[in-house]
Amino acid sequence: MATKTGICILCQQEKKLNLEHVPPQGVGNKGGKNTLTGDLRDFISWNSSSEPLPREIKRQPKGNAYYTLCIDCNSKLGGAYVKHYVDFAKENKEFLYRIKNVKLGNNSKLTHSMKDVNSLRVAKEIVAMFFSVNGEVDSKDVKFLDSVRTYLKEVENNNFPIEKYKIVLNYHFPIFAPWMKELHLATDMIDNESTHNYIRPFVKHELGNGQKIRYSEIQYEGIGLTLIDLENSNYDITIGYDLKNFLTAQDKSKKILLSNVPVFTPNSILLMEKALEFPEESGADLLLREQRILNYIKSLNQKEREEAELKIRALGKNRSIK
Repeated sequence: MATKTGICILCQQEKKLNLEHVPPQGVGNKGGKNTLTGDLRDFISWNSSSEPLPREIKRQPKGNAYYTLCIDCNSKLGGAYVKHYVDFAKENKEFLYRIKNVKLGNNSKLTHSMKDVNSLRVAKEIVAMFFSVNGEVDSKDVKFLDSVRTYLKEVENNNFPIEKYKIVLNYHFPIFAPWMKELHLATDMIDNESTHNYIRPFVKHELGNGQKIRYSEIQYEGIGLTLIDLENSNYDITIGYDLKNFLTAQDKSKKILLSNVPVFTPNSILLMEKALEFPEESGADLLLREQRILNYIKSLNQKEREEAELKIRALGKNRSIK
């Protein structure tokens, strides 16, 4: 097991740190020789069945992982929360792949019910993932770490600071994931290049007219998650499944219903931006970019809206995910 010495962001003591995988290895983030990272456009243009690996696409043998937690804290969080999230993520990914003919384009939503889900412990692992993503030395967000440290330490604690942070869930197809099914897809976001799965710490966008949003994002095959810093955001995100009830649930298992969960693919968002003649975007921001597309369509008059929707439908024709 690879380790190094440093300050654990949970217990705040200097100890040996080991690799914390985000998301957990149980959902596929295991690394290996076929785990790749690169620009979205390079993957779209690459014929993986007949062409060698382009030099622009790099291997990522360790998967996406961080030296942020000591061995003891990593084991504690893993024992209490990881299995709950892995079961939740795998069930939702399997559900997503059972759905045939998911249409690309805006307003694609799914509803899914699940039995025996401990929502609080699922939420705790989600918070723990963002904890590590935002806990590295170069990207450490002390305010967020301090706000949720006790919440993570105490298993039954459901006092998540909902007045300060919001976490939203979506479904995520990286590129056309079935087309790339022979590969373990990449898990990182490198600067502002557009990879297919996105994991990155807090970033801030100034959107004009005084609007702003600060968020961290984990978009991994199957499940996408966006953590929004409410105190430093005034741009309203209305899409996605708000995990407030998960974050503040009781520590027990029960049947749950995930309703109207949007389905995103980076490629479909790029196509919609092209159809609507938006300035070309790069990078992640899937939830934000989808929200801006929907807001733009709502701002149009009826005739303009019909024309925009025709363009999107035409672009998505025969581009179903199967």
